[in-house]
Amino acid sequence: MVDGIDAVGAQSRRRSGPVGVAIAGGGLRATSVLRLLSEVADLRVVGVYDSSSSAPAVRLAEDLGIFVTTEVDDLAQIDGLDLILDLSEDPNVSRNLAERRLPGVDIITGAGAELVWDLLVAKKRSEEQEKIFVELQVAYDKIRSHERKLQASKEALERANVELENRLAEIFFTHEFFKALTVFSTVDDVASLVVDGANGILGAEISCVYLFDQETWTLHLRACQGRPEEWFRPVVPVSQTILGAAFRDGFTQQADVPQGSELAEWVMDPDEIRSQTAVPLRTGDSILGVLAVAWATPRELDVAERDRLQVIANQSSLTLQNALLHEELERLSVTDRLTELYNHGYLLQRLDEELGRAARFGHRLSVIMMDIDDFKQFNDTYGHPRGDQVLKVVSGIIRQNLREIDVAARYGGEEFVLVLPETDAEGAVRVAERIRQSMESYEIEVDHTGARDRRTVSLGVATYPLHGQTVARLIDAADRAMYEAKRQGKNKVVVAR
Repeated sequence: MVDGIDAVGAQSRRRSGPVGVAIAGGGLRATSVLRLLSEVADLRVVGVYDSSSSAPAVRLAEDLGIFVTTEVDDLAQIDGLDLILDLSEDPNVSRNLAERRLPGVDIITGAGAELVWDLLVAKKRSEEQEKIFVELQVAYDKIRSHERKLQASKEALERANVELENRLAEIFFTHEFFKALTVFSTVDDVASLVVDGANGILGAEISCVYLFDQETWTLHLRACQGRPEEWFRPVVPVSQTILGAAFRDGFTQQADVPQGSELAEWVMDPDEIRSQTAVPLRTGDSILGVLAVAWATPRELDVAERDRLQVIANQSSLTLQNALLHEELERLSVTDRLTELYNHGYLLQRLDEELGRAARFGHRLSVIMMDIDDFKQFNDTYGHPRGDQVLKVVSGIIRQNLREIDVAARYGGEEFVLVLPETDAEGAVRVAERIRQSMESYEIEVDHTGARDRRTVSLGVATYPLHGQTVARLIDAADRAMYEAKRQGKNKVVVAR
């Protein structure tokens, strides 16, 4: 139990059971606090409030089965509420909570809420760090004791000094590793630090981090060390290799890998692996991925090394989880939730960047504006849920016809904009025609009887620098060309004049 929460929630001890906590606020800080509180045995999160029903903490609370509300007054109605933690950063919310003076309920806000956050993070990290530093201190004490016993033998004393230096170097490296974990914030940086730590602390010859993709149930390479990236298989199903075994069963080790072992097929040449160990990267009941270490010679980790590997995995998992959450929040901030294409704001930013690049290097750049024909009529006839289905179909067809360097965004309503770097008008027309033909031939199920309908799209093409040299002029030119396609009878591709 966190000492700060014990002190503030003293009134809750009048009855038995865990302290009932409600969180006001739905931002990134509230999301992280909710995850941390859900792992504290003496606490029970009973409710989450935010004015937005799509706030990250609200969505996480829904996944955890916790009561959520967009009305702050609803918090007062929750049974078993002992404490409200205000992470909203909204003075109106803080004032509302303070004015209610709920009997038997403590409210923590401002600096108090920051203190609770710091205590929770410190508690989580200190639990993992304490174990390894105790172990390293014991090892240090043993080495010093051994050194004193071998004073009579210079050769033995020298060996002990070398061992002591190695252990001290390991302690220093471990300390620097954990300190760096608190600084790194991107997924790639954290994953690279983890493999660096595995090699430095354990002396691994080969190390890698694979992250779990829940949609495909596969593990994807995110960082590696000791061999070139192409030496590793980029994607591994969770049912295969030692990575899958660790994902299912926890810590897994092969001290002497036989030739042709399927467990070593996470690399392109499995016969180069003679010993290997893997451990899941886990937070609570969720597995984020797998950390694997290997050698080209037979080797078995002793108990202390196994413990160190587990501590590296445990401590790294917390930082990795925060980095993944930050990455997901950044993705959501630039993505249209329905179509999973980029949103209007990010489109303008990227188009401005690509336009600047095209100007610097003298490249062509094309913009396609497209609109679903008679979409309002479709919505009026079959309803908005079916209309949403059409939008998803269109976004899928767009993705199938674009390159990695292309940018596709939902511009608004049923309009979409595609940015094609290094593409002239002729190339853009070919892309637009593929999309138009794919959409024209796609049948959409419109009701439970199996009835189907077809939707067409009208597309306008504008190319830099021929039709415009600024973001606004290019979009306007593509938009006018699209409306010309509408005037010509729809289901057409028109190039701007």
